[in-house]
Amino acid sequence: MTDVIDLGAERNRRAQPDPEFVRQDDYGRPLYHFGLSYEFDGRTWAAELWAYSFEDAEARVAAMRGTLTVCGQTYSVIPG
Repeated sequence: MTDVIDLGAERNRRAQPDPEFVRQDDYGRPLYHFGLSYEFDGRTWAAELWAYSFEDAEARVAAMRGTLTVCGQTYSVIPG
């Protein structure tokens, strides 16, 4: 006899992001990767951020609208 498969659990497992799009903060809380888009000069551009939830991502975008600043050009990234 075969094992019974919990279809709800399997569906939920498959609905999770791939491991490279989830990481943990310093306290062990999960952070999720979110894609952003914006219009500039007649074209659509993309950016990304890490947030705790969809609502947190929206709050971070709202904060960016009022306070986003260019800090400088990136020349290199050291993997951490």
